[in-house]
This record gives sequence, C-alpha cells and structure tokens, in this order.
Amino acid sequence: MTWGRQTVIEPSYRQYWKPPESEELVTRGRVSFATGAAGWVEGRRWFRDPERRDIQGELAGWPAGPSYRRRSWFERFVRDGMVEVFALLLTLVFGLLGGSPGRSEELGRSEDPENEEKDFPVLWAAPGTIARTLPWQLDPARCPDTDVTELVLTDRRLLVVGGLKDPRNPWEEVLWETDRSAVAAIERRPFSKGGHDFTVTFTDGSWCRLTSLEGGSLLRRLTAA
Repeated sequence: MTWGRQTVIEPSYRQYWKPPESEELVTRGRVSFATGAAGWVEGRRWFRDPERRDIQGELAGWPAGPSYRRRSWFERFVRDGMVEVFALLLTLVFGLLGGSPGRSEELGRSEDPENEEKDFPVLWAAPGTIARTLPWQLDPARCPDTDVTELVLTDRRLLVVGGLKDPRNPWEEVLWETDRSAVAAIERRPFSKGGHDFTVTFTDGSWCRLTSLEGGSLLRRLTAA
C-alpha cells in the first residue's frame, strides 16, 4: 500500500489511531513542516545538515520534491511593491466606506535571523540523528492535499500519524515515533505567521521546525507538557 495514493483501504486502518490502554494521550493536532515568512525565504523551506548543505536527497525513502532558492532582489521588490499598493488601496476603500481594514499580520523581530530570514531550514540533522528519520508526509510540497499529518504526544512517545480524514471512511497509521526521553525541548517560534511555528529539538542536537494547523491551542498544550 502506498500512503496517500491507495484506492482501497484495509479494514484495520478504518479508525483513528489511539495509544494502548497502558499509555496516556497528552495531546495531538495537525501539523506540517513550516514555511518561510520573511522576504528572502517567503514560501520556502530547506532540509539542512550542520554545515548547511541541502540533504533532502539523502533522506531515506523520501520522494523527489522541489528545490528552492532564495528570492532575488527583483522578486522582493515586485512582491513588496504589490503588497504596499494593495494595502494602500484597502485603506482608501475602507476609508470611503467609513470602516477600517484592520492591521496586517506583523512578524515582529526574528530571534534567529540566520534560520528565519537568511535561510529557513525545517530539518537540521547530521547523519545518523533522529530528525533525519522524520517522515516525508510532513512536507506540504510532497503530501497530497487529501492527506493530513498529526503530531501525537503521549506520556511515553512522540509520534507522527497520517492518513485520510474522510468522515465517511477515516483511517490513520503511525508514520514515525520516538521515545519521549529523546525529546529535549518543544519551543514556540514567535517569528511566524500567526505565531504558529514551533521547533522540536532532540537530545542528539537535531531539530525540526513545524507549524500547527490548529492555531495556538496545540502549542500551548505541547509546550506545557
């Protein structure tokens, strides 16, 4: 069975995944690899080793995906200029209507410009480290729109489950897991759209940057656990 592309689903997967009775569920929620929000890296993501080499071609079992480059000066000029013009038009229209367009979403100041403005790695992993084992289904550029991935935290493990969230025929399977003791920290990254990004750092120094597709509630539960 090929995940995300099968047309026949085995009966054993026609359910949502649940931990065994001896294991307590802490929280779970929809996630994916994050996407750059700052000018140079907007809409981009990379997979790096500690020397900043692109390693997506080295990740076992991963299908081919897009190769990104930083935005050029011209692309930034055109994009930023269009945004400014659109914002001005909105201000004029709402001003004539007597309303307010509201404030645009501000990213604020980056705490880690090397990895948030100049580059945007969502996987940082030396050979043999835990982050290299994460599933490709977390990548929106590789995962079909019909499929979803969720991060699951229990009192024993951190898992990624994935499948079809079709209410007529739901199913999930475990795509990846590691012992909870292998997780060094889960931290919110405020410099992101809506402040929904967070990093999971493992005890071997590798890490990944994910984004919550459910807003801040999942992050509050993860960082409090």
